[in-house]
Amino acid sequence: MTPLPGRRDRLEGARLERGQSMVEFALILPAFILVLLGLLEFGSAYDHRNAMAYAVREGARVGASLGNGGTSSSTVDPTIVAAVRRGLTDPILIENIASIEIYKADSSGAPVTGKINKFDHTGAPVGTQGWPASSRVAGINGDMLGVRVVYDFRPTTPLGSMLALLINPNPPYSIIKMTDVLVMKLEPTP
Repeated sequence: MTPLPGRRDRLEGARLERGQSMVEFALILPAFILVLLGLLEFGSAYDHRNAMAYAVREGARVGASLGNGGTSSSTVDPTIVAAVRRGLTDPILIENIASIEIYKADSSGAPVTGKINKFDHTGAPVGTQGWPASSRVAGINGDMLGVRVVYDFRPTTPLGSMLALLINPNPPYSIIKMTDVLVMKLEPTP
């Protein structure tokens, strides 16, 4: 049986449309993958940022409530660092913490020069401790205590590593520094 006139044209047209669909798919797929990887990386970074904010808030809250520590001033900073470390839960990796800082803040919340106590990710002091707890003044006219955490975020997708290269042109390329700070007034001791 011979095909009806025009049927052959329709078959060739359908074949051409299938080829067009493959080309469109090949053009759209990379853009779709970039968007998907971007969403995954942003979600991961946002999750880390929220965990850091919670940890810094916990450390500042504990530090503000302890004030100068009264008779046990030697335990104030280790207690603050422990509160920060407890707050750094999943997905944060404790070993990726670059530093935990406890400092005296001025009225704008900036650190006062020389009044910073720095700790590593294990809670061990780094360098000279410039603001001992015994010298802190609590109360209405008291000091402001700041807690800062610096975290080395390592991207989880190849797209994140490429973006880290653009953000950080110095080695190691795949690390993005994240910092979170909170300042609170020292509360009077009961």
